[in-house]
Amino acid sequence: MTVTTFNVLAPCYKRVPQSDGTTAMEASDRATALDRQTRVLDLVTELDSTCVCLQEFWHADAATAELYATTLTRAGYAFHVTPRTGGRPDGLLTAVRDDAFEVVERRDILFNDCGDRVATLLHLRPRKRHVRSANASSAKAATAGDSHAAFGDVLLVNTHLLFPHNSNSTLIRLRESFKILEYLHEYQEKARGALAKRTSAPTRRLPVVMCGDFNGTSRGAVARFLSSQGFVSAYDASLGASAADDAPIEPEAQTPPGAARARRATEEEKRGWISHLNHHGECVGVDHVWVLNPSRQRAGADADAPPPSWKTAIYAMIQAKMLERGLENNAQAFAFFDVDDDRGITKEEFFVAVSMLELTGEGTPGLIESEIELLYEDCDKDGDGRVDFGEFIKKLDVETMEAAYRAIRASQDIEEGPWDAVGDLMAAAASPTVLAGFTVDEDEFEEMAFAGDPIDPNRSEATSAEATSASSEPAKRLSRRERKAAAPGDLAVAAATLPEPMTRGVWPAPEEFDLSDHGPLTAVLVPRA
Repeated sequence: MTVTTFNVLAPCYKRVPQSDGTTAMEASDRATALDRQTRVLDLVTELDSTCVCLQEFWHADAATAELYATTLTRAGYAFHVTPRTGGRPDGLLTAVRDDAFEVVERRDILFNDCGDRVATLLHLRPRKRHVRSANASSAKAATAGDSHAAFGDVLLVNTHLLFPHNSNSTLIRLRESFKILEYLHEYQEKARGALAKRTSAPTRRLPVVMCGDFNGTSRGAVARFLSSQGFVSAYDASLGASAADDAPIEPEAQTPPGAARARRATEEEKRGWISHLNHHGECVGVDHVWVLNPSRQRAGADADAPPPSWKTAIYAMIQAKMLERGLENNAQAFAFFDVDDDRGITKEEFFVAVSMLELTGEGTPGLIESEIELLYEDCDKDGDGRVDFGEFIKKLDVETMEAAYRAIRASQDIEEGPWDAVGDLMAAAASPTVLAGFTVDEDEFEEMAFAGDPIDPNRSEATSAEATSASSEPAKRLSRRERKAAAPGDLAVAAATLPEPMTRGVWPAPEEFDLSDHGPLTAVLVPRA
């Protein structure tokens, strides 16, 4: 199974120098824009990957949309487009070879945030009797003759996180990552509930392959969080281990001590790979294929354990901001929100306090009105339009947060700047271990009993709770040895490739590569023996 992720740089965003010293967007020159997109598709079809995850697909342009549809269909791909929200002209295109995998479910994940970002989830099932033929490309040669029937079902995610415009962008990217994993948990619980009604057969968890432009390096906050949840970077793994290794490729733990961080920095400097030349002229490695294997996932959660939630992470961010303002006890924190001192926080007061903490608006972590409203409704458990002191401290207890905040603040010695302490608190609060897998019948799988409509991760957790109550009893927590033995669906990284100069930390000359300001990253995944 080969997976390629590629940000193709939408013509509406590509700056082209003009003869008078100014710049213009490539979209203004239709012939040039379509020529580059045609060459992008030439490369994509030449790679002939099983799965292709594209970002910045210019869906709003009819000619470009038709070009991609015609070319990919002719090449044997089924594809799905997820437009960005807010009327943005670009989005995600996720294509799968129709002779290799059946697309069981297609889901759009709408972040509804200040960056109008989105993600796509495809549930893939291998076609029977499909065998790849040996061809010219190295990626294809690595899987030549392998039948996709050797694979089980796979969850494929395509996303494009916010560009780091300022220091707050780290927190926004973390929030976007939390929403993806929360959605994966909800998808899993719905399926478990649906299957529990129809079968008592043994179940297994599915591998998750998450691809895209994460706008952050392997040392950044998002990468550290994903590693803490069991995800492995395919490219980094390919540099340090091979598919023949008996031991699984393991990520480092989140927020390691200073010595481990320094060692990891030295290793990355030695590796030196890049995948993006940004508009500041900086070369960075921000495109990733992440793999979460069944052996890294828990089979079930404690009955009283809350589901992973982006809201929990945002509460941690609010608590950290209050601590930075010197509000170190709950009475002070409550008084800060209770503007008129009437022992109840209205929605209007909640909005004012969040704004005063500089969490909304330009140059901030960018909470938008709908997100703040959902946070308020989550705090106001009895729905009377006033958050009392008891309701407040259930979500925003600064006294219990202070020790963790001080410890993390004192230990910062890694990217991505002064917001790292808050980011680590958010990551820790989001969920110790996210149940990102999906439980499926080992022997037979009937059609899903739930609709394939887009799901908004900002909404209430009621649906997830209902699904959990409908599901079978949670499986016992397994030891690491037991998890590995119970997870035949594990994938190993056989290889991962970038354009050769990028592997050395060098951006190619225009005559070598001018298709985008990102390079295509391809990972070869095989069933672990």
